[in-house]
Amino acid sequence: MRRVYYWVAMLLAALPVIAEAQSPPGWHKVCKDSLQGANVMEALRFLKKQGRKIRQQIVVGVIDTGVDTAAVDLKDALWRNEKEILNGKDDDHNGYVDDLHGWNFLGTADASFNMTSAGSEEFREFKRLYPKYKNIVSGKPADAEEYAYYQKMRKKAGIDSYIRFYEYTSVKDKAYRCADSLLATLPQVSKDTLTVGGLMNLPVEGKEWENVFKVLLADIYRSGRSVSWNALLEKHRKDFALMKQRLDGIENDADKRLMMGDDMDNPDDRFYGNSCLQVEGCEHGTFVAGVIAGQGVADASVTGVFPQASVMVIRAVPDGDEYDKDIASAIRYAVDNGAKVINMSLGKYVSPRADMVGWAIDYAARHDVLIVQAAGNNGLNVDSIPVFPMARDAMGKRYPNYIRVGASDVMGRRCAFSNYGVSEVDLFAPGEEVTSVIPGNSYMISEGTSVAAPIVSGIAAMLRAYFPGLTASQVKEILKQSVRPMLTDGKRYSSSGGIVDALAAVKLAIKYRL
Repeated sequence: MRRVYYWVAMLLAALPVIAEAQSPPGWHKVCKDSLQGANVMEALRFLKKQGRKIRQQIVVGVIDTGVDTAAVDLKDALWRNEKEILNGKDDDHNGYVDDLHGWNFLGTADASFNMTSAGSEEFREFKRLYPKYKNIVSGKPADAEEYAYYQKMRKKAGIDSYIRFYEYTSVKDKAYRCADSLLATLPQVSKDTLTVGGLMNLPVEGKEWENVFKVLLADIYRSGRSVSWNALLEKHRKDFALMKQRLDGIENDADKRLMMGDDMDNPDDRFYGNSCLQVEGCEHGTFVAGVIAGQGVADASVTGVFPQASVMVIRAVPDGDEYDKDIASAIRYAVDNGAKVINMSLGKYVSPRADMVGWAIDYAARHDVLIVQAAGNNGLNVDSIPVFPMARDAMGKRYPNYIRVGASDVMGRRCAFSNYGVSEVDLFAPGEEVTSVIPGNSYMISEGTSVAAPIVSGIAAMLRAYFPGLTASQVKEILKQSVRPMLTDGKRYSSSGGIVDALAAVKLAIKYRL
């Protein structure tokens, strides 16, 4: 959940960041010396020594960007809807056609369109209110509170900065056109073969050339001497056209999310979408699923935390901020179709329909389903800066089935990027130099609270599989009470004060059942 202006980059809050590994693959599952992982391997050895068996198959709902269902490391881990047949019909009458392994809430019913990019929630809220307030220059609008909110969203979306950048690019556009016209008048120059280096060495003089070079100097040096003039000019033209298109689209382009055809304000209208789980940009969800239940087919060291779990794929997270309606629908789908743990490596700082998501979390709580969420990657104290979902009821009390996870490093310290908070973050888990599968049967090393959350989800699935009598709230308490203390500078970064420890959790779970 790194915050960046919509126009500058489309980077997801919980999107894993490619890192260079200095620790062995699978370090996050062990705990010894300088490898302060989650102690998963010792937990499994302890369970085996105790003669304990898996007593219940646990389904983990992965609400994310989608999953490469053809990946060899995940095929055998996918949840299978036994009552559904791939025949274009809703065989199990759950409202979703051909949902063999899960559901996609970001696609049209006929699958002709699957949404992959959505921008920030701040931009979407600005865009929604722009037609209403665009002409207000001075004076006090009738709804002062909403207008203040509009101004806040406009500022956070970086629109004014983008407009200033567009105006600067307009000046560059005139310079580019002037330079191209001047080059056409030089008989010794062939624009088809001219490079930037050649342009810089042209024996030309005059005020027009001087002005052109002043404006374009940064672009020229940034491009490199070997780049052709035509390529540089074409890149500028495409970039400028895209900027104009985006500015025009603020008022004229409808939100593509409306193509799904559902009522965005009705949480009960949740039977929309399609069964396409593998779409462009599903690296994040594939990675997360692998951390939980990867089978380690090509490399045993990359086995997931609990490969015996079944992964239910629920696509509801685009590149950008997720929509509240989709997260609420995804939670309901996971609960209704048998998930006992839900992983949500997602989050944002603006949530116009937080109530919808809150109702869904309450629904999960009433059905004894544990939800695990990533804390976010902005290095913020989220006790003072709200991060959504808030997971609090109408009285402001945290739901007992909800865990928020920060990221710790190999040495057992808080990762500098990880959000934290004594009230809002429950515990930490390894969140750097973690290897998992990505589409195309490849592996990637990554970091982020998006990585830490599925480690906790995998351990929670393990507890519920071996100790099916435990409730969601009991699993949460066990995980928090059994943490290993973090290596800190004297500060407390979560309510538990520590890093998840699977072995200690298993031992405590046994006591719960005595």
